[in-house]
Order: sequence, then C-alpha cells, then structure tokens
Amino acid sequence: MTTKIAKKLTHLRQTDFKPWAMTLWLVKRRLDINKLAHYSVLRVDVDKKLQSKLKQAVTDRVQGADYKLEEYDFLTADQDNQLFTIESADTDFIKIQDEVNKGLANQKVEKYEDLLDSWAYVIKLEHDGSVVYGVRKINKFTRATKVKAVSYFIFEDKKLVDLDDKKMFAIDSHIDFFAYDGTTFITNKKEFESALNFREGMEKNRDAILAEFVVLKVFSDAEPIRKMVGANLHLLRKMSSIQKSGYYKDKKFLIDLHARNKEKGWNLTIQNGVIIIDESNVDFVLKLLNNERVESQINHEVFDAVVKKKVA
Repeated sequence: MTTKIAKKLTHLRQTDFKPWAMTLWLVKRRLDINKLAHYSVLRVDVDKKLQSKLKQAVTDRVQGADYKLEEYDFLTADQDNQLFTIESADTDFIKIQDEVNKGLANQKVEKYEDLLDSWAYVIKLEHDGSVVYGVRKINKFTRATKVKAVSYFIFEDKKLVDLDDKKMFAIDSHIDFFAYDGTTFITNKKEFESALNFREGMEKNRDAILAEFVVLKVFSDAEPIRKMVGANLHLLRKMSSIQKSGYYKDKKFLIDLHARNKEKGWNLTIQNGVIIIDESNVDFVLKLLNNERVESQINHEVFDAVVKKKVA
C-alpha cells in the first residue's frame, strides 16, 4: 500500500464534513451486445432530513472505523476491517463519475417511475474543490417488476397499515465504496464488483490471457483451459490474478517451473519447452501459474495458498 493513498485516507478521517454540500444521483446501467456497460445518471432532490442521513452514511464509512488498507486483488481473504484500494481509472466508476460531474446537464427525477430500475446511487460530497463520492448498489426492490411483487406496511396506531397506495422507493445506506482524489476505497468487495461490471471484465481478462498463452508458447493449446474456466467465478478470479501477476510472461519463472516439474514429480508433459495441457491438469497448472504452491520455511510442508501476501 502506497504512502500516498494512506495519506489520502488520513486526510479524510481528519476532515470536518459539516460545511460540505451533498447531492444524490441515481445510476442507470445498460449492457450492450458485447457486455460493455454504459451508465447514465439522474439527479434527485431530497429533503434536509434525508440529506443529513445520506451524508452521514458516507462520513461514517470514511471516519467510522480504523481500517487496515490493502491493495485490491481478485483473490483476497475476508474483508474484516480491511479497506481495499484501487485506482478509480482502473474501474467503471470513472464512467459514472464523469456522468455525475456533468451536474445540472443531467436530467432530474420528475416522477416516481424515474426512480425505478436504478442500478446504484451516488452520494456526492463537495467543498472547496474537493469531492468524495459514496456509492451503493441499489436493492433489487427498486426494479419495477420487484416493486409490484412486494407489499409494504408500517405499524401505526397499534396496527399494520398497508402502504400499497404510496409510491415506495427502498434503498439502504450501507456504502459499498467511496472514491476520493482518483482512488476508490472498497468496503464491500462483492457489491463493488457487481456494481462496476467486474465479472464481464474478468471474462475479457480470461479471453486476453488465453490468447497470450498461445502467442507466448506457454501451452500448446489453450482450449482445455477455456472449457474448464468457462463462466466459473472462482476460476475467472484466478485467471485475472494470473494476468495481473504476469508470472507467465517471465521466461525464468517458466524455466524454473519446468525444472521443478521433474524435481517435485508433478508429471506435467513438456515438449520443446511447451506444456501439454488437458482437462485433467488445468486446475493444477493454473495454481502453478498463480504461484500458489508455497513451502513453509519452518517445517517445509507444502501448501496451495490461493490468498497470499508477499513479505517485504
């Protein structure tokens, strides 16, 4: 984790947000035939009580816990009190941010139906040129089809009252991630990935790395990997992790892998420096390329460590 990013969070944690202005934006998402996401936003007028509540939702996330910062990775451990970080420019959020920053050029919510089928909402806090964006993927009950299927009631005057005639719009204020000065701070990895089209991105990573495997002559044929990985989310994460680490591009790493194959009895078939792969050994080879085979420095036991952190 860079000192620069840590300083950003420290600055936010020491900031007095009382004078910061707050605006609310609803995000609409559309996927094209190539599964590329396109976003648009609507600005929403809110009363003072809700303004205060939504503003606090962001500031509580920023200042409410003593987070441990860790760089986002596709394969990570549970997020207990950890804040994953990633450059906003490496995510779809930059597209949403650009739309929000069009300000009054965006349409305003004028009728109840405008609220429905929203993908996420953005709480924008700004003051003296500084901006913090808090983002939450919206609950499924904002979708028009779901709204029709759900009944809403309140307990009033010692009885349940049907709110069927009210125009209900249900959101919660558990912020999934917030962005500041080019960095996105992730508090809910699952919802962050879902909101920002990461699965589709991982599928593109899969296709890109499979092509590289053949060009770089890591394997004779990448089709067994394609069949095995498919749309499996765990394996898609692993493929993206392999691409990010880039060990497969390192000739020395591959030479060492081939040497360890004989030494450790992994029984991989290697012909002319190229690994022959089939569906029976795909999972094992992906572990090797992700450098998951780890040996204990204490008792020399060997483990497959999917989640790992390099020791400085």
